[in-house]
Amino acid sequence: MSLLDVLDSKEIRSTAQIADILNTSVEMVEAQLERYEQLGLVKKTVMNASEQCGGNCKKCKGCNQAKHSVEVVFWERILMG
Repeated sequence: MSLLDVLDSKEIRSTAQIADILNTSVEMVEAQLERYEQLGLVKKTVMNASEQCGGNCKKCKGCNQAKHSVEVVFWERILMG
């Protein structure tokens, strides 16, 4: 399984969770994500839960009921077509 395969699953995971799945380090996952972003294969989204979901975690994409002052960072695969 590759990093892009993990992102294709559409599940929100932390870099630590992805590293565990891929049996590698968080630093390696972060380096791969940055490189894939440069290549236009993935995009990074940063959101502030309190500003973007108004404190309603049911509507929040990816925060998984995190404290509302937390910035949530997630990566999405850009589909080429």
